[in-house]
This record gives sequence, C-alpha cells and structure tokens, in this order.
Amino acid sequence: MTKRVIVIASGETERRAVPHLVSHLQDSGVSVTDVRIPPRNGALNVQMAEKLIKAAWYANADTPPDKFVLLVDVDGADPEKVQRTFTNLSERLGREVGAAIMYAYAQWHLEAWYFADAENLREYIKSALGKVDTSSPDRIQNPKHHLKQLLGSRVYTARVSEEIAETLDARTIAQRSPSFKGFLDAVRNGSREID
Repeated sequence: MTKRVIVIASGETERRAVPHLVSHLQDSGVSVTDVRIPPRNGALNVQMAEKLIKAAWYANADTPPDKFVLLVDVDGADPEKVQRTFTNLSERLGREVGAAIMYAYAQWHLEAWYFADAENLREYIKSALGKVDTSSPDRIQNPKHHLKQLLGSRVYTARVSEEIAETLDARTIAQRSPSFKGFLDAVRNGSREID
C-alpha cells in the first residue's frame, strides 16, 4: 500500500519543486500527494503550520494522509533551535494528527539542493556555476542569489524553479546534501527529530 505524505513548506517555489524532487519515491511506495504553503506569502510559523495541517487533515477526512512533513528553511541557523519553535505543534493538533508530523529542513534554501546536482544544473543553465562550491551545497550561503546571478537576464520564478527541479537527479542530491537526504528520510520513513 502506498504511503501518502503531505509536505508543509514555506512558499510557491517549494510547492512547485518538491513533487519533482521526490517523484522517485513512488517506486518504493511513497507518494507526496500535496505540498501545502501559507496563503498570500505568509510566514511558516507554528500557527500557520497548524492551520495548514488541520485543513489538509479534514479535507481528506475519509482517507487522511499517513503523515505530514514540515519542511523549514533554517537560513543557516541551528536546525534544532529552529525546530524548537515548532515544539508544541503536535500538542496543538492533538494525539492523532500530531503523531503524523515529521520535521525536515533545508540548511539555507531549497535552491542549495539544486547545486548538489551540479552537472544537471549546469546543463539547465547552459553555463558554468561560477565559484560556488558544489561539493558542500548545504554550506552555500544565499544560494537563491547565486542561482539568480547564474540565470542572467532570465528572471528566477517558482515556475523556473520547477523547471530546474524536473531536470535534477534526486539521488545525486541526496548523496551530496545532508539536509536533502534528511528531507527524503522524513518523507520515506519519518523521524521526529532533526539530525
């Protein structure tokens, strides 16, 4: 039986890109059925996460998801410290829903994961990746800025992010980005703690 997962993320870029980055998990019986984000570019905080999770849970009341994965950009901060801001989320949601929540993070932004598959990113951009150290994508500070610079006159939008995600190999990203591997592990198996 397929494990149904809903990802709660911070914005449209994630909403469009995440399904492509996890599509290979369907082969192992895991399906991301939806990526929910705050409306009107709102912040992803504990109150918003609670609303998004409740809305998704009750919208699928007949067949609720097996779990939710809360994907948070920690912007270079200590992931455990950021996770602590969501510590009472499970309690706020109640035992049944709260037990279905897993946590994952992107060390900076989702765009850092793109640099982990340097070969396919280079092919998409059709140029070299500059001085960015693609061997440690989670250490790239302000990866979104670097990506925008590499795109030149092309404007970086959520749609462009989705196009990039479609060209990348998630297995390559997982080998080079610990935060992406952690995200995949949370989607696949789940872990209540951030490693």
